[in-house]
Amino acid sequence: MSQHIKAPSERPPSQLSELTSLRFFAAFAVLVLHYRDLLGPLPDWVLSGIVGGQYGVTFFFILSGFILTYRYQDWFAAGVSDTRYWRFQRFRVARIYPIYVLGLLLDTPWHLLERAQVGQLTEAAPLYWASWLMNLVGLQAWVPTVPFAMFWNTPAWSVAAEFFFYATFPFLCARLSSVLRFGPGAGASWGRLVLLLLGVTLLGVAAYALVIHVLTAVIPVSSDTQYIVLVYNPLLRYSEFLAGCVAGHFFLQQQRDGVGQTSGLFGSHQRRNVVLLLCLAVIVTRVWMPAYTGPSASLWLIDVALKYGVFVLPFSLLILAVASGRTCLSWFLERPLWVALGEASYALYIIHWSVTTFLRLGYLGSWGTPVVHVFFMFATIWASVLCHRFIEVPWRERLRGT
Repeated sequence: MSQHIKAPSERPPSQLSELTSLRFFAAFAVLVLHYRDLLGPLPDWVLSGIVGGQYGVTFFFILSGFILTYRYQDWFAAGVSDTRYWRFQRFRVARIYPIYVLGLLLDTPWHLLERAQVGQLTEAAPLYWASWLMNLVGLQAWVPTVPFAMFWNTPAWSVAAEFFFYATFPFLCARLSSVLRFGPGAGASWGRLVLLLLGVTLLGVAAYALVIHVLTAVIPVSSDTQYIVLVYNPLLRYSEFLAGCVAGHFFLQQQRDGVGQTSGLFGSHQRRNVVLLLCLAVIVTRVWMPAYTGPSASLWLIDVALKYGVFVLPFSLLILAVASGRTCLSWFLERPLWVALGEASYALYIIHWSVTTFLRLGYLGSWGTPVVHVFFMFATIWASVLCHRFIEVPWRERLRGT
């Protein structure tokens, strides 16, 4: 493919505004998760639900694969040229990097003050600045140790994973475009989709099981290192992104073939509602399901390996149900407020950690009560809207050259 061919325009995202609203609720779940220790004593069942907010990142990874496929599949369906590859990378950097840097800069002063208070800033300065630079370029998710990971603006590890996803997406998209065919019939199409998503899930679970076995039995490492590898490593989280890409290809093919508008799993309002409600039921059940702790080591290994994979199919089908037409939640998700908050959800996800870091350092003194913390939590949502409007959007347009 000639490098001088102009890349086609991005497919407009306006048709998927309800998915934009869902982004806010996923980001809000992560926000509450990181505030849980600041909200005072809470019942165990409430804490269990709040801890489930961590799976909002799984939703983001799947949605990322879906949206990228929806918007850029035409760019890479016939192959990957240098021009289109680097233009895509520039667009993705323009989309996420300005707020990413802002989040790092907002979080940095509090960690410097904290390290200075305990006398570690001077003696460990080279290590901390090396880790800061690694965070600046988005490589922290690959280094399973503190302070490279779990230190500077901790939630940004997922953006480091996204950088890897972006680097591979054009080639993945081209490959999926050449091999994915969902069959001539609506039933065959969605049946194959479910089998493919289950296959992607099993690959991810198998990778987790192997790594867990290695880190616990073959080459035992510390619990912190285990946690960082199992949660942050982009290779282990790749199956979530891949599932979103598969779902995106299915959605586009259904749209182009006219299948799914009146037939198939997502072809009617009633069927989409059934899929949506079943997916939500599975997600909620899993969130409140207690982890297996023994005595069987094999069952424990399977339970841990399934931690994220069990959400791949329900999240993917939920996204497809919402994207394919109106559902029982459309009246709620299409409201301009939620769409606007969804557009600012990335800023919320990135900047909120600096606020929680400040609150945990205790600078508010006696004012640091759960009520005040809740005020800060909602003030952060408002601040994210301002960041989106006055920083994210202008810098995105500037870096894209539009």
